[in-house]
Amino acid sequence: MWDTIHSIAPQVDRLFLCLNEYTEIPAALNRFPNVEPLIPDKDLMDAGKFAFPAEKDDVVFTIDDDIIYPKDYIERMLQFADKVDLEQNSIGYQAHAWVFKKRFGKHGWRNFLFGKECKKIIKVDVLGTGTVCAMGKNMPSLDDMITSAGFVDFRFSRHQIKCGVNMWTLPRDEGYVQGNLPDELWESSLFQTVNRQRAPGMQIEMRKLMQEVQPNAGRPWEKLQ
Repeated sequence: MWDTIHSIAPQVDRLFLCLNEYTEIPAALNRFPNVEPLIPDKDLMDAGKFAFPAEKDDVVFTIDDDIIYPKDYIERMLQFADKVDLEQNSIGYQAHAWVFKKRFGKHGWRNFLFGKECKKIIKVDVLGTGTVCAMGKNMPSLDDMITSAGFVDFRFSRHQIKCGVNMWTLPRDEGYVQGNLPDELWESSLFQTVNRQRAPGMQIEMRKLMQEVQPNAGRPWEKLQ
């Protein structure tokens, strides 16, 4: 968490921090005057990033505590935001597109992992909420998200579709954004305990998403303008 805070706090006006399973606010946070911590009544898991209501004109960045954000992360995101217009578009790095794969003769997921190279702005069906930039008016509330705790990326993406918002993954070099999950926390990570276990709630959410996906996933921005 601390490496993440050090990497992102200097780049934003306000950093809202959900301290799941904490009993008191760490004194070390006093070094970051723009950090606004919250200890929730219960463990909100990854839904905690939606516990802070945004104004409709806010530009919101959702982050995860196991990612290191480069020094120009926010500046670069805002440049892309100006290009695509956040009124009806949300952007990010971790993403997935449901596309037809000629090699297999059927549809499947094309994955855009945040640490891997991507050469173009690509339309996607799912944005990972550790690397999202969106307008406040297009952000779901905690009430919208709490029942998807553990697999919020699918619910968030469904909310974007419901709002008529297109989702895009952004160009980047290999390693531009880097993961920072300690080895000792791997087994207890949401990827291991929810995604890998194919939790029933996650499977239901994914099936709902599959019924709502929009056309042109996997296609570059310039081909769709």
